[in-house]
Amino acid sequence: MKYDFSGVLDGDSELIYTELRDRYLTCSESYEREKVVKKFYLRIINLFHQSFTSNDINTLYKELALYKISMNIPYIIMTNEIYGLKNLLLSRIAQNIEGNKILNLIALFKEINNGVAYIYLSRYTQEIYTVNNIRLSSISDLLEKDIIIKHYESHLNWLNDLAKHINNFDKNDFPELDGMQCEFGRWLNSSAKKIIQNNSKLKSLMRLHNDLHMFAKKIFVNLETSEYHVLISYLEKCELISLSIGTELALIDNIEMNKKMTKDNLTGALNRNSLELIFKTQYDFSYATDNSFVFAICDLDYFKNINDTYGHVAGDKMLRFFVEIVKKHIRTSDIIIRYGGEEFIIILSAIQKEAGFKVLEKIRQAFEATLLELDGQKLQATVSMGAMWIKPDKVYRHALLDEYVMIVDKMLYCAKENGRNTIEAI
Repeated sequence: MKYDFSGVLDGDSELIYTELRDRYLTCSESYEREKVVKKFYLRIINLFHQSFTSNDINTLYKELALYKISMNIPYIIMTNEIYGLKNLLLSRIAQNIEGNKILNLIALFKEINNGVAYIYLSRYTQEIYTVNNIRLSSISDLLEKDIIIKHYESHLNWLNDLAKHINNFDKNDFPELDGMQCEFGRWLNSSAKKIIQNNSKLKSLMRLHNDLHMFAKKIFVNLETSEYHVLISYLEKCELISLSIGTELALIDNIEMNKKMTKDNLTGALNRNSLELIFKTQYDFSYATDNSFVFAICDLDYFKNINDTYGHVAGDKMLRFFVEIVKKHIRTSDIIIRYGGEEFIIILSAIQKEAGFKVLEKIRQAFEATLLELDGQKLQATVSMGAMWIKPDKVYRHALLDEYVMIVDKMLYCAKENGRNTIEAI
């Protein structure tokens, strides 16, 4: 279809671009990138000063979309820019042209947005498939693959299959749409109830899983409508829900580990022998679910003085006392391990940096403020911590645990050097 808005567009291309940039465009990371984007938009805007075809403008927007994808600009930002330009053009030409041309302009930008959505959808389905395969590889080689991880694998494979069918616009042999009949759904509604004894967590998982299949059904219905912007919206929701399911399963898996792993006889914390398996499982699950966790090492200050002054029985009770306080401030899905002597490792699962460090600070404050009563005496102790926030961005390798222990150990040393009873974190 041909379009001609020449003679009715108020303002030159530079002015229109400047307003578009100020109101709708995202800031580029570099001047060079901004120059490239500006060049694209000036070419697009210049078309409205002359006669052009829908193919002319769609070709330009296709090139721009591919460039934006290479810059990791999300589809929602791109579509905001598209409709931003539409609104600016309408405000400048609406008083100078007849109604049918305005309708044509609106229809044109809807076509442009759908064409851009097609490009984003194609890349997005490929990205999901690639990322999911990495997620699958990250959890497939866990030292002790348990039933929860196996069923999360089946869930990721289902999502992979969904992405492939969307990419091929293929309704044949479509992934199971009934949430009660897919492999993960059958497990969730049967034997999972024996494992997930927390009813609220089980209901939360079921609700997420039902929502996932609801959007999958919407995708199936819309697969042949060529409404690509609708498909990408539904697929984004599916991936977000999928990550939420993974996070819930990771927390449940940690609860199970806390039950199964060998405990330190004195304190009730987990045994150091479990550290490598626990850390790798935590790392792999965080990588698979695009999550993060906090890793900390704790050392009771002047602990030797407690043993020397009050005896080893008092020292033992102080160690148990510390573990009790920690457990009061962490979730059942978080981990505390006795690392050796008066040293402990804490792992806070599926948590952001600020929230995780705040939990550690509450533990530090509570331990300092709470006195241990022993034979009519009240003993006070403090703790120093070295901590770091970990957001896995690569597949686990064996040396990672040692590297992270070295980092938090250095932070612990800094805490000791800075007067003790404090937390040093990165």
